[in-house]
Amino acid sequence: MPSVNTPRGQGPGEDGFTLTELAVVLVIVALVVGSLLIPLSAQIDIRKTSDTRTAMAEIREALLGFVAVNGRLPCPAAATLATAAAGAGRELNLSAGGNCLDLNGLPTEVGVLPWATLGVNETDGWGRRYTYRVTQQFATRVPPTVPGAGWPAPCNAGPNPVNAAFVLCSIGTLNVRSAAAPAGNVIGVQVPAVVISHGRNGNGGFTPQGTQLPIGADADEQDNQLTNGGLAMANTDFVSKTPTGTFDDELIWMSRVVLFNRLITVGKLP
Repeated sequence: MPSVNTPRGQGPGEDGFTLTELAVVLVIVALVVGSLLIPLSAQIDIRKTSDTRTAMAEIREALLGFVAVNGRLPCPAAATLATAAAGAGRELNLSAGGNCLDLNGLPTEVGVLPWATLGVNETDGWGRRYTYRVTQQFATRVPPTVPGAGWPAPCNAGPNPVNAAFVLCSIGTLNVRSAAAPAGNVIGVQVPAVVISHGRNGNGGFTPQGTQLPIGADADEQDNQLTNGGLAMANTDFVSKTPTGTFDDELIWMSRVVLFNRLITVGKLP
């Protein structure tokens, strides 16, 4: 007698999947789902890193535009002001002598990027503000007349009206290294300004609420973080290197040559 094909579960001895078979299927499904979740998380981080790098390239151009118009780099913004507070994101005040002042009226070179002054995004891809440090000489207010008593002219500015805060022999006070000093090689020497994203872990970064995230244990990251409640930094060395398990900061810095070239181009130097 010809055999008859019977659907699974409807013939003798075939009562459906066994518990063992179901368990195997569930394990396979869990493995597949787990393998999908890991790449998705990685993809999100890759996108945020890419967005941050794009934003930092725009920040660089905004800083160069500010220099071209004002003949100087901007002062930092206060790290501790919440986004909605008066003055948040704007460069700090300048003293009568033209130097940047913190919220206590003391000279400063540190804070967060003055995003409102520059017209750029307040935060990086992870929602933290960019740390910003500038050499005072490159941020000093440009006077409308020739240098006079008390005006810091680092070199012989000559008898002509001053169009820039610095001249061709000016140097920055900041260095960028491949690791914390003294081990790291210097990859950016005597630079005028540095901008830092504190990356995925956010260690030491400031939030839009004006609060600082916990300081990390990585010594290289600590070189890039604000101290004393956002009013100081550990030193004048910064670290830029390939990310590791504990280091994921992103940095850009302004070189003297680039600043000089921009001011020569717009006629504010020689």
